[in-house]
Amino acid sequence: MDMDFRVNDHRDSKEHGVTLFEGKGRIIIYLQHHENLTDIYSTIQHESIHWCLEKYHHVDIDEYQEHDLIFSVMWAEDYIPS
Repeated sequence: MDMDFRVNDHRDSKEHGVTLFEGKGRIIIYLQHHENLTDIYSTIQHESIHWCLEKYHHVDIDEYQEHDLIFSVMWAEDYIPS
């Protein structure tokens, strides 16, 4: 997987990033849609999970379920009791 960082997003979109699956896969992070470095790291993690789910076909879920799963994984420390 390759990861590209773009300063400008010329599309009519507010997406922080996209995952493309042609070839070996590519993630594009649109920097203008982020407020800080932590937000960029979060998008990198989010898009990387999308890529892993698609690459390894571990789950057969729709886009909404996939985003719920990603949210839970990213916030696992808050969900798992100590």
